[in-house]
Amino acid sequence: MGIFIRICIAACYLSVLDIAQATTPWFNLPQPTVSLGASTLGGGIGIGFHDPGAKLGIRFSANLLHFGFNVKDDDARTKVQGNLQNESILIDVYPWSNPFHFTAGVIFNQNNATVTSSPQLTGSLLGFISHAHYHGAIGDVRGPISFNPVDPYLGIGYCYDARAHLQFTADIGAMYEGNGRIALTPNGLLATDPAMRASVEASARKADKYINKLSFYPVIGFAVAYRF
Repeated sequence: MGIFIRICIAACYLSVLDIAQATTPWFNLPQPTVSLGASTLGGGIGIGFHDPGAKLGIRFSANLLHFGFNVKDDDARTKVQGNLQNESILIDVYPWSNPFHFTAGVIFNQNNATVTSSPQLTGSLLGFISHAHYHGAIGDVRGPISFNPVDPYLGIGYCYDARAHLQFTADIGAMYEGNGRIALTPNGLLATDPAMRASVEASARKADKYINKLSFYPVIGFAVAYRF
């Protein structure tokens, strides 16, 4: 009786072991890949799931970058402070079972910028405000720039396996973030003057034309990844 029980236990153990080692794709979970990279979306980290030879893969990433610069001309001093902040969900399609892939997905876009412009005109304004008081009368013209919060992405990429687990990836594509908008507001003593407001609004419309050139935002990125 004891031998029979031992045989039954051994048979059950071998059956469970055989099921655990089954290679049916239904039971296979892709190995995770963690990446660090830099792109025109900022510096970021990501995690992906794709087994070598599989037709599909999925990636999740988050990017962040702060920047600023100044522009000075005869009319004004302009300061731009920008923030790249976005998260993405991307699906990779490997049609030929090699490192080349097509990518489609969605990017949650919180990219934004703030423009502050200080007039630098000389002489007088309206015939009675001297240059010394001009900036106090006009103040700064300030406005945020924003884009659509959810944007589609299309691109292509290549993943080079340098070793068994180390990877180098490159991606190029574009996201459609729609027409950007800027809302300029003066804060000086003449902020409510109709002529001043009309001038500021005209400047905003002119700025929108340049911002709208970024409706299709180019995405170029490189990353180093490790597959566990």
